Amino acid sequence: MIDRVITDLASQYKRRSLTRRNLVYYLWRFAGNGVRTCRAVTAPIVYRETRAIAETLSNRGIVVGPSSGFLTEQGIRLLDEATRQLLEVSRRDDVQAIINGTATDTSRQKDFLIHLASFEEGLPADHVLLKLALDPKLLEIVSRYLGLWPCLHSVGAWLNYPTNDPAALSQLWHRDPEDLRLVKVFIYLSDVGEQSGPFTYIPETHPFGRAAVVARKYEKKKRLPDEQMQRLFPPESWRVCTGPAHTMILADTIGYHRGGKPTEGHRTLITFTYTSALSFVDRPMRIVGEPTWIAAPIQEYAARALRAARPPAPKKKKKS
Repeated sequence: MIDRVITDLASQYKRRSLTRRNLVYYLWRFAGNGVRTCRAVTAPIVYRETRAIAETLSNRGIVVGPSSGFLTEQGIRLLDEATRQLLEVSRRDDVQAIINGTATDTSRQKDFLIHLASFEEGLPADHVLLKLALDPKLLEIVSRYLGLWPCLHSVGAWLNYPTNDPAALSQLWHRDPEDLRLVKVFIYLSDVGEQSGPFTYIPETHPFGRAAVVARKYEKKKRLPDEQMQRLFPPESWRVCTGPAHTMILADTIGYHRGGKPTEGHRTLITFTYTSALSFVDRPMRIVGEPTWIAAPIQEYAARALRAARPPAPKKKKKS
């Protein structure tokens, strides 16, 4: 009951960056997520890079670098395996038909994005992406930023490709709605240059960031084109995340961001979302089976919400 009350209170800040730590924040963190906060505060820091990475994330709202800085050695091996599997999917005939404009299936929600992994029936407990999302070093970094042991909210992989349509949906500037604070991770599986549609972020517009107050001018608008955003934040202040394959981005995407619009080539990536236990948005998937490989308590806590998630409602059949 108390969790529901706290979630309702906190949800008034959905898609908004808190400018200061207030009563709602303290209730959210220390009452609604008290056990997870206690775990984060008392757990020793295992990986030497954690503090510096989390400090950058706290100051800027985003940190970018090679995967070796964010993952354990086992995590790097898992990323290699995930990359191999997903690039194989991206080369399938049905995927190439969509890119080339010869596909007959037009039921996709976003005409510029192809999902390379679907978990509508559940995320298998032994799936390589689940193991990668629960990498202990990555979880420790996320925990240090959030101030609590995180919940894995979602897992995905997709390919962005050029279209002739104007920027739309996630290609426009927006804030994400999942929680009061959150971390999204993006891992490029292919080289991403200026023409590949790089993820772009406005630093310090995240909760408690120095630009959070300025950014509130647009908080009633759900999506914004570049022309409007540059009235407040000039393009030279944007963080354009280009980089080679296996570049990793960690960002609190309550800060303003957009997925780039490719003009040539493709952008292929993996993404993970981490929230608290009091997410405002239902988790879009569940873990099916028993992840017997989990070894660390922080991994078990991160998986707990997806293991308890309800099966997704069956999709309604379209009328012919």
